[in-house]
Amino acid sequence: MLDLIRQSLSTFTPAERRIAEAILDTPSTAITWSITDAARIAKVSEPSIIRFCRRLECDGFPDFRLKLAQQLAVRQVLPAATESGADPFTDLVDDVFNRAADTLRETRLDLDLASLRRTVRLLANARRIDVYGYGGSGFLAAEAQHRMASLGIASVAYSDPTLQMVSAARLTASDVLFVLSFSGRTSYLISNVEIARKAGARIVAISPGGSEVALLADENINLNAYRASASRLIVPTGRAPMYVMLDVIFGLLARELAGET
Repeated sequence: MLDLIRQSLSTFTPAERRIAEAILDTPSTAITWSITDAARIAKVSEPSIIRFCRRLECDGFPDFRLKLAQQLAVRQVLPAATESGADPFTDLVDDVFNRAADTLRETRLDLDLASLRRTVRLLANARRIDVYGYGGSGFLAAEAQHRMASLGIASVAYSDPTLQMVSAARLTASDVLFVLSFSGRTSYLISNVEIARKAGARIVAISPGGSEVALLADENINLNAYRASASRLIVPTGRAPMYVMLDVIFGLLARELAGET
């Protein structure tokens, strides 16, 4: 149930997404909610809760809670951060580590190895690779370019939408556009990916499955770790798994270029 909710985040309506993120944030607490509690916490109406449950093929909120509780009973999870309030410093440290560990586990479960293999081959055979990111993923785009440079691959990273637009129009069928996106729905990024597609470039991406970016890509590595949050933490939950996916991709790419795969 939790995996289905997480993998469907990018396809939910705004109201459904608020419900999903509230549940994913504290699943062990969600099984104790009444439908009124769920509506209040997610800031939606009670009919929205019912529609959300039916979309997940549950008869209603009680049926949803039962199925969620059954999954939690058998799910192997890391110890949750304490909520005692006795030591807020330690609580925050544990919360950050536990969330990062959870997103890494989820990313490995979502990984399609066949798609990953095709992604590596596309990158290995590219004449040139442009890397696009925006906002938080823009920093990781620069990291990706650094790693490509160490492998002797011609590449440029762009985090500015205007520069992306200029470069996208100049890509060819021999080139690959490598897109990094936590949300998969950034409008600037999507429009520039569309320009690159029209220019003939192949598109590979790391983004949420089913998102606009994923649907535009020839190959997408599903990363469903992004969560909207009211927390003051400025680092997206998807940062750690995206960084690890770059480790994986460039490790495999180094082997591919060396003829070891």
